[in-house]
Amino acid sequence: MSAEIYLSLQQLSEKYPLEIDGQFLSIELEVTDDCWTKLPESLKIDSVKVNNLYIDLSELQKHKGKIALIKFVKPQGIFHSWKEFLDFKPNLIKCPETFFLLDDNVIYPTNVIEGETKHYLSIIKLVEILIEHADHTENLSDLVVDKVTYLHKSRIDIQMLFDKHDLVDSLDGITAICSYFDDNSHKEQKISILKEALFGLGIANNSENKLSYLIKNFGEFSKRFIENYNLFVSEFSFDEVRKEYEEKKRDYFIKLDEIFSSVQSKMLGIPISLALASFKLSTIVDEKSFWANLFLSISIIVYSAMMIMLIKNQKHSLKALKSEFTSQMNRLKHQYSEQYEKIQDMITDLDNRHDYQKSCLNWFYVMCCTLFIIVIALFLWHLPWKLILGI
Repeated sequence: MSAEIYLSLQQLSEKYPLEIDGQFLSIELEVTDDCWTKLPESLKIDSVKVNNLYIDLSELQKHKGKIALIKFVKPQGIFHSWKEFLDFKPNLIKCPETFFLLDDNVIYPTNVIEGETKHYLSIIKLVEILIEHADHTENLSDLVVDKVTYLHKSRIDIQMLFDKHDLVDSLDGITAICSYFDDNSHKEQKISILKEALFGLGIANNSENKLSYLIKNFGEFSKRFIENYNLFVSEFSFDEVRKEYEEKKRDYFIKLDEIFSSVQSKMLGIPISLALASFKLSTIVDEKSFWANLFLSISIIVYSAMMIMLIKNQKHSLKALKSEFTSQMNRLKHQYSEQYEKIQDMITDLDNRHDYQKSCLNWFYVMCCTLFIIVIALFLWHLPWKLILGI
């Protein structure tokens, strides 16, 4: 049944009272020359009665000025009121494609959906969610679900029953909840969160109609569901990020160890250089011993200078690595401030490792500088100062 027919019936009801009589629609009108032109052509006429006598429609003009009772075969989807509409149980489960409520003057579909119609459509969305994700459904027929059962901390049976009094307030958050369930990701978690929100609302202990109770308290229900789901998504996303950062942590540890080991292996040359300086540098007594001391000292000094430059370079690398790591951790802190404490241990480990490596490099630097000074001092010490000074 098209909305155009409902509109024509609506216009007709504004002039003549329409009555529903079982499977028929009836109107009473005064017979005039053009009265039949006001009747919707799409409606099938069942009977025409004038003065309690049934006549043919073509004979209607013979009874001008009299009151005619015309019965039409009632189109599907026409009801007196919301009460009658909701008493038809299939309408509690699924919204019909079209309907017309005579007393409430409601046509669906229409360009502007508001008021009770809007609330009814929201409740149907809620009912569809409850039915689809229930642990068990009890059907009266293929088109009618009597009640749904949810099992969580206990058992809860929700009868699929509501009335016009439930079409008062809008269901804030129903669009968001529907969009969550339309997305197939985290399906099991959403059902678990749905159950948690239902039981957390105290619906299991409510002795009234549980669906009506849910509708009246839907604001609290949707708040619980949306907050819990967003928390789950945040936790889930954070877990993914945390795995990524744990991998980066291992990479940083490897880089830190490489910075240290690249210097550590070369630092073995310091005690060797000191031993050479101690045993090979001798008092200069002739030209041969002078050049031997000079070349050995220059070699050790060059080695020390190269080690100092290498250590400085590694300290710059360590600083850059620390800056990169700190920047990533700060980004993580801003994105996941509530969960940031969960990775504090990881940050502490990296900071401790960085501080230890930095301390080692500082000591290496001191050792190289000391070697540099000692070699120069030993070379100068072994010079023939008496001969040089002419003593």
